[in-house]
Amino acid sequence: MIDLVIFDMDGVLVDSEWLMALVWSDQLGLHEIDIPPRILIDRFAGQTDMSMADVIAAESGKDLPRDILDQIRVAARGRLGSELEALDGVDALLREMTHLRCICSNSAPDRIRQSLAVTGLDKHFSEEHLFSAADVPRPKPAPDLHLHAAGVLSIAPARAVVIEDSATGVAAARAAGMRVIGFTGATHIGDGHAEKLTAAGAESICPHMSEIPAHLARLG
Repeated sequence: MIDLVIFDMDGVLVDSEWLMALVWSDQLGLHEIDIPPRILIDRFAGQTDMSMADVIAAESGKDLPRDILDQIRVAARGRLGSELEALDGVDALLREMTHLRCICSNSAPDRIRQSLAVTGLDKHFSEEHLFSAADVPRPKPAPDLHLHAAGVLSIAPARAVVIEDSATGVAAARAAGMRVIGFTGATHIGDGHAEKLTAAGAESICPHMSEIPAHLARLG
């Protein structure tokens, strides 16, 4: 039986991964670091802004400004505020879903709230059901965030199903002892991505939100 459905946010509920890759690519370009959005997505999807900045600085050999994450946040706030959309079928799914649900995201709390508000999905999630990497010592791919959410909601990990679009998120959910549906319906998904999610531990692959109920029924 499934007692809890955990949604990742970026690339699952909202179509934000490509927009964020554009923000990062533009901001890095201002500091003479040229990384195309596609490369950023393939390399860093599902990771925190801080971990991205650390790796990029180390590999480029260039010192990023101390306020680079603030620059990213400001640029992202503007772009997401004007361009972000919910994934097709998400609103209908959440209206009809009877399972307890929550969000576990590596994004910062303010970005989670903005993304839900801009897309109108905030009506489907109460504040106490929003969980961010800021809530735990280690972000995904560590299991901390999923285990924290399950603990707060008093749900056994084995009775939770997680919907994730990144191998990072799938690995985190599997490490937490949860079952995972890999989602491939966002615009940033490239060739071979379903295979990556399966290799990371996803039990099934879903290309559109309208198919999630059938996947949950099979797992439940």
